[in-house]
Amino acid sequence: MKSLEFRIRKLHVNTDTDRRLQKRQPSRVYVNLEALIELTGSQDGGRLVCIEKVGATVDEPPVRREATLWKAPEKLDKSVTQMYDGFRDAGGYKLGETVRITSLGVPLPDAAQLVLEQRPGQDGAAPEPLAPEDIIGWEYSLAGRLSQVEHVYAGLVLKNLFVRGPERTFVVASVNGKTTGNARYIDRTTTLRVATTGPVSAKADETSSQELEVTGIKGLDAPIKRLNQLLRCYTTDFPFGRKPFCDGVIIHGGHGTGKTMLLNSIANTGWGTVIRIHFKDKLSEISEAFQRARLQQPSMVLIDQLDRLIDKERSNRAAVILALCEALDALAAVAETGEIPKVVVIATCLDYTTDVPEELKEPGRFTSEIYLPMPDVDGRKEILACLDLQVAPDQEQELLRHLSERTHAYNGKDLRRLVKEARLVGGNRFCNNPRALPDHRLPTPPPPSDGTEEPHGAGTDASPPTAHYLPSDYHEALRLVRPSAMHDINLKPPPIRWDDIGGQDAVKLSLRRAVRLSTEPPEVLSRYFDRPPKGFLLYGPPGCSKTMAAQAMATESGLNFFAVKGAELLNMYVGESERAVRRLFQRAREVSPSMIFFDEIDSIAGQRSGFSHHSGGGSGGGGSASSSSSGSAGGSGGINVLTTLLNEMDGFETLHGVLVLAATNRPHSLDPALLRPGRFDELIYVGPPDEAARRAIFAKVGAARNMHAGVDVDRLAAETDGYSGAEVKGICAAAGVAAYARAIDGGEAGITMQDLENAIRNQKRQITGEMLRGFEQWERQFKKF
Repeated sequence: MKSLEFRIRKLHVNTDTDRRLQKRQPSRVYVNLEALIELTGSQDGGRLVCIEKVGATVDEPPVRREATLWKAPEKLDKSVTQMYDGFRDAGGYKLGETVRITSLGVPLPDAAQLVLEQRPGQDGAAPEPLAPEDIIGWEYSLAGRLSQVEHVYAGLVLKNLFVRGPERTFVVASVNGKTTGNARYIDRTTTLRVATTGPVSAKADETSSQELEVTGIKGLDAPIKRLNQLLRCYTTDFPFGRKPFCDGVIIHGGHGTGKTMLLNSIANTGWGTVIRIHFKDKLSEISEAFQRARLQQPSMVLIDQLDRLIDKERSNRAAVILALCEALDALAAVAETGEIPKVVVIATCLDYTTDVPEELKEPGRFTSEIYLPMPDVDGRKEILACLDLQVAPDQEQELLRHLSERTHAYNGKDLRRLVKEARLVGGNRFCNNPRALPDHRLPTPPPPSDGTEEPHGAGTDASPPTAHYLPSDYHEALRLVRPSAMHDINLKPPPIRWDDIGGQDAVKLSLRRAVRLSTEPPEVLSRYFDRPPKGFLLYGPPGCSKTMAAQAMATESGLNFFAVKGAELLNMYVGESERAVRRLFQRAREVSPSMIFFDEIDSIAGQRSGFSHHSGGGSGGGGSASSSSSGSAGGSGGINVLTTLLNEMDGFETLHGVLVLAATNRPHSLDPALLRPGRFDELIYVGPPDEAARRAIFAKVGAARNMHAGVDVDRLAAETDGYSGAEVKGICAAAGVAAYARAIDGGEAGITMQDLENAIRNQKRQITGEMLRGFEQWERQFKKF
C-alpha cells in the first residue's frame, strides 16, 4: 500500500457540472495526475483510499475517512489535495492541514447496509425522537434522497427532510457496519436502517453497530467464554481508567476441534472489516493486510493455519515472522499512546507451544492463547443433539447417552461423519428390505454432499413420514467411523494375544497390572499411592518378545494404542522431533484411556555427554554408555528430543488414563534421568524363555502346522536352552522350509524331529553369557523393587 502526504486546499465548485458531480459523488478527493499514478498505479480515478489527519495528538485522535481518488480538474502541485466542503467537514479536516492519503488497492464496494441517525439542531439540542410508526416513512424518504447519490460515505448529511412534524436532518452513521466507510449506493438494493437511539455521539465515531461476540456453538462453552472476555474490550467501556488493549489471540487445538469454524463465526459477527491472511500469501500481502486493517477500523485480521504461514520449509520464514512482529508492535505502540486501535488479530494453529516461535509470544504480540480440547462427554452430547439423530423420541436420550460415552476420541467433524454414516446405513437397510419400515416410507435421506439443505422427509402417501432411523444404524456407524485423532499417529496393533507368547508369566502379570492402574479411578488409587506408576520399561536381550508383549497388551486391554519407533522421531528439521513428541502426548491425553509405546527408546533417550552412571561392563545391552552418547541421541537434536520427553513424562500426575511403555535392548545406553521416580517407575526384565516357555512355543507350532506325532517337544525344549523366543520360532520356520522342500520332491510329508534338530544345529545363538551378566549388573543398580 502506498501513502503520500498532502496539504488541503479549497475546491471551487463553479459550474453546473461541478455541482452535479458534488451531489452524486460527494466523497471525491482530487490530486494531480502524477500523485494519482503513484498511489493507485493507474490514471483511472475511482479507487478506494483512506484519508487520515497527520500530527493528531492523544487529545485529538486521528479521524479517518474512506474516499475515492481522482485526477484534479485543475492544475495542482503534487503536494496538494482538494475535497468537497461537506466531506471535509465530516472528517474534521481544515484548509491548510496535512493529511495522509493511502491507497487501499480495491475498487469502491457496494453498500449493503446504511445506518442513519438524526443530527442535533444548530443549538446542539437533541432532536425530538421519532415515533415508531413513522420509521417506515422516514426510511422511504431517505431512500428517495439517497437515490440521487452514487457514492455514500459515513458522515454524509441529509438536510431538510419532512414526513410528519418538523423538518429533520440525518447523518449516515455507518456504511456496511463501518463508521469510516464509503460505498456505492444501489437503489432498491442497499438496505436502510434508521436508528432510534438518538444522535451520533462522540463515542460512536469509531465503533461498529454490531456486537463482537461469538454465540451459538455447542460443545465449546469454556473456550468461547474466554474468547468473548478477550473481545469485550473492543465493545465495552471499562470503569478502571485506561481501556485494556487485547493483543493477538491464538486459537489452537487438534485437527477437527473447530478452529476454522470458530474463526468463521468471528468473521460472521458483522463487526468491522474482515481481512484474511492465507498461508500462501506473499510477504507484501501480509504487510498490506495489516495496513488496511489500521486504516479501515474497526477491523479484524484473521489468520487461519498460522503454522503453515510460517512453516520451516518457507524460504522467507524469518521475514514473515518479522513482518508479523512489526505489525503487532505497531498496534501495541498506538495503544500505549491512549488511543486503543480497533483492530482484532486472531490466528489459529495446531499447537501454541510448538507452532508459535518465541519472538511472536513477546508482550504486545500473540500473548493470549485459547485451547480447543477434544469435546468431553457433555460436549459430544450437545453436538450430537444439534445434528438431529432422527430416531424415535423415546429412544433419543438413551442413544445420545450411549453415543456420547462411546465416542471419547471423536471431534466435531467425526461426530458429523458418524451421523452421516448412520443415515447411509439406514438408507441401505431400507433398500434391502423396503417393508421393514412402517407404511413403507423412507427415512430422511443423508445430507447432500454439496452442503445444500436436506429435505425434511419423503413418503409415498399424503401423511407426514413417521419412520425413524434405528439405534442399530448408529451402532453400525460406530464400527465404520474411526476418530480422526487416531489416524496419523495411531498404529493398529496386530491381533496378538497373551496366549501367543510362550511363558513370560511375570511379564504378563506386570503389564496386566499396568493396564489396571491406567483405568482405575483416581480416588481409588489415592488410597495406595501419591503418584501411581505410569511408566514401564521393558528391557532384555533381543528377540525375547518385548514388542510382542506390548502388542498383546494393547490387543487385550482395548486401550487406544500409539506405537512409534524411537528413530522415527528424529527428524532432519530442527524442532520437528520435539513437536512430534509433544503432539504424541497431547493426542494420547485427548483420547485416553490410551497407551504410548516407544520401541527402541534408546535411539532417542541415550545418555547426554558428561553422564556416566556406571563404570562396569554392560556390553550385554548391545552397547555402552559411551557409544550411545555419540549416537543419534547425542547430538543437539537428540538432546532436545530427550529433554522434551523428560518434560512430558514429568506430567504423569496429570496424565490419568495414559500409560507409557517402552522397550530397549540397550538399557545401559539410557539417560539416567529417565529412570528417576515419576518417569519409568517400573523396570520389567524380559529374559530368554525358560524350558516351559520353549516347550509351549514348539507345541503351539506343532498344533498349527503339519508336524509328525513323533516329535519330542520336551527334548527340543531342552536342546534350545539359551535361545531367544525369536530364535526358537526361527528354528520352527527353518524346519518347515526343509519339510516343504522334501514334500515337493515326493519325499515324506510333514515336519520331522530330524528337521527340527538340523535347524537347531544351524541356528546360531545370539544371547551370550556376557550379555546376560551385563543385564544383571544394570538391574542391580537401577531396579527399584
